[in-house]
Amino acid sequence: MNSPTRVIQSVLLLGGTVDDIALDVHDGHTSLVLGKDAALCLSLANQDVLDKLAVLTAQAAADKRATTLKAVS
Repeated sequence: MNSPTRVIQSVLLLGGTVDDIALDVHDGHTSLVLGKDAALCLSLANQDVLDKLAVLTAQAAADKRATTLKAVS
């Protein structure tokens, strides 16, 4: 299934604790839970979309780590 992403004028700010983020599998559907107010349904996305999400998330983590290390130096 190739469904377009449908979120209109929304920004999700990740905060809270690490434990607020989880992978949830329920009734055969996989979701990435982002705290108590949001989740991404991953089971309907195609593999290319999931791979790109993984790459961009890893890049964001690396950029944040580099910025933090630079501030400490």
